[in-house]
Amino acid sequence: MRAPRFGHLAGRISQAGAADDRGSQSVELALILPGAVLLLSLLLHGALLGADLVAAQTVAVQAARVAAVDDDAAVLEAAAQAAGGRPLQVTLEPDATRRMPGDVVTATVRLRSSAFTTFGATVWCPGRAAMRVEDA
Repeated sequence: MRAPRFGHLAGRISQAGAADDRGSQSVELALILPGAVLLLSLLLHGALLGADLVAAQTVAVQAARVAAVDDDAAVLEAAAQAAGGRPLQVTLEPDATRRMPGDVVTATVRLRSSAFTTFGATVWCPGRAAMRVEDA
């Protein structure tokens, strides 16, 4: 008795398997691409947030420096200029009417970040600095 020959079936099976694999790389790319774009976008927004945190601290230092030698109106003007036109909130303690030479004035700043606005979020970056009030 002769052993059955399956050679003709092996060719058909491998051809059918190869046909099923075609296009799988395109499907995998289509599945991975949105996640990769989202990850890259989050990374860029995180870097932008870090830069805005540094900017908020810089604005706070500038506000405290001006508050040590000038009145609140000058502080708000200097802080707005340092913020580059971005929305800003500045709080000074103590205010100009209660500041005496030798006291410590603290500037607390909230700078609106442009990070994550694409996702519909509003992020405020805090900053705080203190300076000793100088003689006028």
